[in-house]
Amino acid sequence: MTKMLMLALAANAFHQAALIALVPVLQHLFGVSLVALGALVGLGLLAAALAIPVWGRVAASGGLDRALRLTLTGAGAGVMMMGTGIATAAYGWLAAPHAFGLLAAGRMIYSLSAPAILPLAQSAGTVRTPKNTGTEGAALAGHIGRLNAMNGIGRLAGNALIAPLLLLGAWAPVLLPLPIYVATLMLFLRKGAEASPASRISQKAETGAHRMGWRPLAGPLALGFTLQLATGAAYMLLGPVIAQRLSLSPAAAASAAGLCLAVSVATGIAVQLGLETIIGPRLQAGRVAGAFLCAAGLGLLTLADSLPLLALAAALTAAGFSVTLGANTALTLAAEGISAANRALVSTRLSSLQFAGLAAGSLAGGVLGSISLDMALAVLACATALTAVTIPIVTRFSRSSGPAPQLPLPDLTAAAPAHTPHKGASK
Repeated sequence: MTKMLMLALAANAFHQAALIALVPVLQHLFGVSLVALGALVGLGLLAAALAIPVWGRVAASGGLDRALRLTLTGAGAGVMMMGTGIATAAYGWLAAPHAFGLLAAGRMIYSLSAPAILPLAQSAGTVRTPKNTGTEGAALAGHIGRLNAMNGIGRLAGNALIAPLLLLGAWAPVLLPLPIYVATLMLFLRKGAEASPASRISQKAETGAHRMGWRPLAGPLALGFTLQLATGAAYMLLGPVIAQRLSLSPAAAASAAGLCLAVSVATGIAVQLGLETIIGPRLQAGRVAGAFLCAAGLGLLTLADSLPLLALAAALTAAGFSVTLGANTALTLAAEGISAANRALVSTRLSSLQFAGLAAGSLAGGVLGSISLDMALAVLACATALTAVTIPIVTRFSRSSGPAPQLPLPDLTAAAPAHTPHKGASK
């Protein structure tokens, strides 16, 4: 079940990367401008930011499995509609405007459902028993890191497989994730059918637990928003920065930026897979150190004047970003000691603010970059460093002003085999 869910996360990232790479093909196929496609992507991000917290409430009221079944259904339906729209336009079955409308409708359905799969999976309470640490927080960080790493792997696969898949048709990269969504959904439906009535009753009782407010999450939400804004804006400015500093043509600058981004993605995957070992139970220290590392990467990006230094800056930024967001999510879920229903609410709220930060970063990068590229990167680095300094204070203040219910930590050993007492052990 967990492996299929991780494959579904990789399919999400694969779809996003492939869709971005297909922009020139879609322009030619549908005869639309780049502005129209950009508006479609922007509306999708906005829809995701608004819909993700709603899925947290669905998980809180109806159970995590039900929310995952619905999001997988929406993801599959959206992908099918987008692929159908592209295929009908490519083969002349529909007029281009009607086919584009089908593509846009599928994109909105996908954006309203698929992005919620990651935070819902992060909120799941059952993860593997930790091997190198004996703490719930470290195991939860490792669980979150592995889920996040699947996004990076899916992005790399999407960029690598786009060329051979286009030989089949422009619809092939879009429809490739569909079998994974369907298989994962079938497993969840089978699990729901096999669940005992007693387990369903206990799950409904748990969903009625006390719901957490927004105030105790002020610090983690601000951190996720700021880091997503800063890194999103910096990566958007990377190509123009390379072109300006290295005096390259647009095509050469795009290739160099792609190389730097590939290095950053690979670094992020490596860090996320080793997150449990890197930070262990030191979640608070890892969160602050990761934010400073991210700020250092952005600072180096402000000063770098060669391609190796620019790639190093991108890698440092990605490493700090991965450590910070992984530790931030794990610390928030574990430290509050909340129920499974509240974990879904918290995780989806964090993800929603990160999507909002990504959208704000695109806008901020464009505005600041139009003034000065170096000034824009310096502002982003300073904002990240300032956030690293102030976030523990904000988090402590928010907890003291609105204490959360102290419930037991998430049960992270539920999947472990029952321990058999040694012979002679007392009852």
